[in-house]
Amino acid sequence: MNLKLKSNLSRVFQELSEIFNILKEDFSNISDKTTKKFKKLNRWLEILNNFLLKHENIQLNLKPSLEKKFSITFKNLNLITLALFRPSTKNIFTELSIYFQEEHPNFLNIERLEYMSNLGDIAEGLALLGDSALGLAVTHSLWKKGITDKGTITTEKAQMVQNLNLAKYCDDLDLYHNRIHMELNVNETKLETINHVKATLVEAIIGIIYLEKGVQGVVNYLKKIKEK
Repeated sequence: MNLKLKSNLSRVFQELSEIFNILKEDFSNISDKTTKKFKKLNRWLEILNNFLLKHENIQLNLKPSLEKKFSITFKNLNLITLALFRPSTKNIFTELSIYFQEEHPNFLNIERLEYMSNLGDIAEGLALLGDSALGLAVTHSLWKKGITDKGTITTEKAQMVQNLNLAKYCDDLDLYHNRIHMELNVNETKLETINHVKATLVEAIIGIIYLEKGVQGVVNYLKKIKEK
């Protein structure tokens, strides 16, 4: 695993707690509850509190559940949380960057908040890695079974990686409700959109399996889901 990524991740969630506490103190010092600042801080606190609660639940409940289902132990404690970040989270960290430059310029350097703003994009990159690893694992499994013709491999791989199938695996793993996103109440009306998000979450988890266990780890994952 990228050592810089691992180091940054270990700091992110501690710093999120520190940011939350500073905002909470600022919020408590506002006497006029009708001001824009009061409403803005209240909104940020709700969103960050949701982020932190999701992270806690992911670590205490979701991560052990995934490890049990996949019969593996994840080495990096924070990668699962990272995988569930959505790109929409960029907005709040951009807003916080401006706020902290004005109100608390000595607390965090701008680079740290910029890194946090990219967590959703990093998760998407992890999903891209997982998508490639899944395709390779499917091909690897078919080849070992003696299925070597291009047409069959292409058909089998397309069926395995289509959003609808991955969305079903997402539901089984309970990833969708644990995703970390910008709004507290997001209602994606199109089923196609929901399935795409679900597929991306699964691919991000597969990306972690590939990073920690290699292609064989993803092959083992395929065996597990085919047993269902």
